[in-house]
Amino acid sequence: MKPTTQYEDRSGDTSRDFAGKGAFSLYALERMLRDCMEQPEWRLRAKLANAYYDGKQLSETQRWNIRQEDLEERAINLIRPVINSVLGQEAKSRTDVKVEADDDTHADVAEVTSSRLKELERETRAHMAVSEAYASMVKKGLGWVHVSRSSDPLAYPYRFESVPVDEMWWDWRGQKGVTLDHRCRWVVRSRMVDLDEVEAGMPEHRAILRQSVSGWSEGMDDDGSHLGQPESYALASAYENESRFALTVKKWDWLDSARKMIRLYEVWYRVPAEVVVLHLGGRNVPYDAKDPRHVEAVARGLVKLSKGITSQVRRALYAGPHRLIDEGTTKRHFPYVPFFAFRDDEDSSPYGLIEGMIAPQDEYNERRLRVQWMLKARQVEMDSDALDTTFNTIDDIAANVMRPDFVAITNPNRMNRNQTAIKIRNDLQMQPEQFAIMADSKELIQATAGRYTNQLGSAQVQSGIANSMLIEQGEQSMGEMNDNYSYARRIAFELAVDEILEDLKGERTQVPVGTGKTRRVVVLNDWTPEGMPVNQVGDAHIKTSLAEVPNTPAYRQQSQQQLAQIIQALGNNPQAIAVLAPAYIESTSVNNREQVAADLRKVSGLPDPSDKEAVANAEKQQQGMQQAQMEQQAQLAAATLDVQVSAAERNRASAQQALANAALIQQRIEAGEPQANVAETMAKTEQAMREAAAANEDQILEQVLAEAAA
Repeated sequence: MKPTTQYEDRSGDTSRDFAGKGAFSLYALERMLRDCMEQPEWRLRAKLANAYYDGKQLSETQRWNIRQEDLEERAINLIRPVINSVLGQEAKSRTDVKVEADDDTHADVAEVTSSRLKELERETRAHMAVSEAYASMVKKGLGWVHVSRSSDPLAYPYRFESVPVDEMWWDWRGQKGVTLDHRCRWVVRSRMVDLDEVEAGMPEHRAILRQSVSGWSEGMDDDGSHLGQPESYALASAYENESRFALTVKKWDWLDSARKMIRLYEVWYRVPAEVVVLHLGGRNVPYDAKDPRHVEAVARGLVKLSKGITSQVRRALYAGPHRLIDEGTTKRHFPYVPFFAFRDDEDSSPYGLIEGMIAPQDEYNERRLRVQWMLKARQVEMDSDALDTTFNTIDDIAANVMRPDFVAITNPNRMNRNQTAIKIRNDLQMQPEQFAIMADSKELIQATAGRYTNQLGSAQVQSGIANSMLIEQGEQSMGEMNDNYSYARRIAFELAVDEILEDLKGERTQVPVGTGKTRRVVVLNDWTPEGMPVNQVGDAHIKTSLAEVPNTPAYRQQSQQQLAQIIQALGNNPQAIAVLAPAYIESTSVNNREQVAADLRKVSGLPDPSDKEAVANAEKQQQGMQQAQMEQQAQLAAATLDVQVSAAERNRASAQQALANAALIQQRIEAGEPQANVAETMAKTEQAMREAAAANEDQILEQVLAEAAA
């Protein structure tokens, strides 16, 4: 693909930057950062929502009022248990991922990819990264997951990490999903990194980076030049870029000279690119001149070629205003996946569950502080001359009346000496409206998140059916958010599959799959002696898909209960029990459940489902038995037909014999023989013939059946 001219320096000053054709210039970086600063201020709301989850719910004004009233700074956090209930539901219903092929042609490729993906889940803690992104989307409205290769040669080759929201910015025009939306032209990750880390990875930029962090104080002239050294022109250009960059972005936003840290901007952006497309039936694939099948198909005129415009994903890395990397990639999508909870209809800014809980939480805290003040409030009643002003005044009484060691010295010469000098009382009543509002606020917090009391561990509903209905309603209320989560999670694992397939495109790559007796070696990207492709990863990449496989204790328990009911219903069928018993064992939590299930299958003569060769042999054996049974039935039908034909022939011969006998009787009667003698003789002859025919028929039938059963 050839990128077209995009993101080049259009400011008119080409001396500032050396971005090539189609590259990401410093001018484009400044324009992108200005775009970030002009986006809606949803991050402040996200930080406030996260602070409420952490229990930081009192404002500075409330704290000042609390200190003035000598109350305790106390806020009852009702948001956290509700949110923890939502997060716990995600952990409980977590599923594994599995790669499946659309047809058996690429079954081996799918099996290899699925095995590698399972290993990636385990080694990269992928589920934990996704869970952290889910927690961020529930609290703040947005979470991010980064799928990439590890830069550490001693670490696992792939990386699956959760990214803080404050580090991520994206093109606000891309609103569908950012990662898959081609209207989203760029995504940038911004974070502070220690200088020595950048130098270790980019030693060719060491001089510029050190000068930038030190404030260009080492060997620079007053005019910013660095004469007398080979790199003087590069340093002078970098100094000029940094000076002009400061007009857009303040220096303290991207540089920490005291800690020696510099901000890295990792920019992933799309540029239009020309591509030659090969039309294969219902699929369009890029034409690859190195693929002999493509060349052969084009040479024979079997396929159609066309040119079109697509998008190429490129990556640029800046340290402040200094460009470190700008390169093209083979990726089709950005490696950063956003997890959106909800989107505001007006400006498409994200928000989570907590944003709707803030108002009832504030109401609850305010009413509770009011009740706390009413419990401590005191009313003081006294005459104007009740106090001895030598020792205390009315202000002293008002300031210390709520103290348990309160002391007041009265005036012995006051006018009303027969009455109590100071009357202190608390006539404020606890209005029931205060407690009603607090209870209502608590229910509103749960209703906003769609979580009911039964889901939080307090069973107010005793009926099992009613409880199930409440739980179902709670799950339905979060359907949109969980649907967005499933969509983003699927994209993240599809990106991981892309990284795995990229490493499996080598010619005749041998990959072992399975364990124990089921272990075998699959050869990828191979060719038959006739030149036909076998297990081509490039072709299977389009046909593989992700299928979720539940793998939690709750799911196994549910499966175990269902299998137990089925086995109980089929108790009189030993063959069904032999098939279902291993599956029942596998659904338990026994440590060696796989081995026990395998032993059960072995005793019952059933193949191991993971052993493809054994399954194939069992299928062939079953097909052979079915074929033999069909042949035996055909032979029996043919033998029955032969018997029926023989019986018909004998019936015809009997009829002819009866006609002959009738003619003979007529002749003998005409010759004068007595009719009684003729009838007796003919009856004995017919009886002998019937007995002989019956014996002959039984003998023929036994012989045919014996031949059919052989």
